[in-house]
Amino acid sequence: MERLPITPPGLEYLVQVSQFHVNQTQTSLWESHCIYDVISPDGLLVYGGIQHREFCGPTMDVRIHNTQGHNVLNLLLPSDFCSWDTTLQISDSSGNLLGYIEKNLASFTTSFNILNPFHQICLKVKGPGWGEDFMSDANYQVVSADKSVSVGLITRVWRGFSKEVFNPTDNYVVQFPHDLDVTMKAMLLACTMFIDLLLHEERRKRRNN
Repeated sequence: MERLPITPPGLEYLVQVSQFHVNQTQTSLWESHCIYDVISPDGLLVYGGIQHREFCGPTMDVRIHNTQGHNVLNLLLPSDFCSWDTTLQISDSSGNLLGYIEKNLASFTTSFNILNPFHQICLKVKGPGWGEDFMSDANYQVVSADKSVSVGLITRVWRGFSKEVFNPTDNYVVQFPHDLDVTMKAMLLACTMFIDLLLHEERRKRRNN
């Protein structure tokens, strides 16, 4: 008899959906951390995420909780003596490792490998090419490990010129098959926040320069 996949505690909502929205919020351009709202397609708040920042601490440390305030997912990008790492670790509320998201440094586009706990590639995420997202939505294609099957799409929504310049928030739509393994759905949520972190860091560096 085939065993049903185990759903990490608190992520039961993801089993029943094929799409969700991720909204990043800040109160000012000079904030060094981000707050995330995970929204259902009908506009209901499902999860919240808070980025924790410490001097020379992890580059990315996001705790995701449900609407009752219980932790359901943890995203950690370690920092080695304040240097930039490119592999995000994802664990559930019990500390069990779900996998990794690895930024592909060999690509001319922003792309990622989604890995299981044994560092085997499960999915690939490829960002827009040079100039493809200029004043338009930025689409990140989710494909199978061998790139033969389209699995989903992460879209950073273009909000118009004035909002992009003066409002430091970003909105994403994440789409995937309804029957995709729930752990992979959680990994796509984490990948969306990783994409946003990289964008946020680029903006911060430009301001500092």
